[in-house]
Parts: sequence; C-alpha cells; structure tokens
Amino acid sequence: MLSPLDVIWIHDAFIRPPGPKMAVCICPKNGLFFRINTEGKWPVSVFLPVRMNSFLHHDSHLQCGQPSELDDYVIERSIEDKGIIGKVNAAHLTDICNAISRNTVSIRKEDKVLLRAALGCP
Repeated sequence: MLSPLDVIWIHDAFIRPPGPKMAVCICPKNGLFFRINTEGKWPVSVFLPVRMNSFLHHDSHLQCGQPSELDDYVIERSIEDKGIIGKVNAAHLTDICNAISRNTVSIRKEDKVLLRAALGCP
C-alpha cells in the first residue's frame, strides 16, 4: 500500500514530549521510516523546502539517522485515521541516498542495503 517517500502521521512515543510526527516511508517491505523534523540539528539530514513539498506547513528536514521500524498495525491505523498525507518530492532522492551512504554511525550496514535498494539508489 505504501511506496517509498510516502508520508504519514504517526504517534511517536520516542520524541519529547510524545506526540504526532510526520514519518516518511523509505522501505515499505520492512516498515522502515525516517522522521521529519522542523530543525536540521541532527547529523545527517536532508532539507525539505515547503515550496517543493506541499504537504509541509514550513521548511523542514528529513532525519536520515537510524530508521524507525513501524509495525503493520501502526501503519494501518495511521492510514485509516489521516491517510497518506503526501510524498517527498523525488528531486530529493539523490540527497537522501547520499545521506544514507554518509551515515557511518546510526544506520546498520544491513539497513543501508535495504534502504538504498528500496529507494533505487545507484
């Protein structure tokens, strides 16, 4: 049902305070997602301008760190409640692939292979 770069709202218990957060599907088969954040203060992030991503309310950043693994129930509930709210503009794909490759700390090698394959990175 989801494709790479589709965006959904999830309840994220791992942010402070816990609450709603936009998540970008990177690898649908394995339920791997990256968070969208207002600030780009995380080591490996990709700038997402609102002018290229109409689902955003303001310029944001895709946090290309350790992916979140969402189970089918969380994904289905999100889609039932809010739907797929948008898709990250494909013009960012090269930057996302490069960010995954540059990340030497928080993405396991096995996950890098999955993420890059799902996105069709060269």
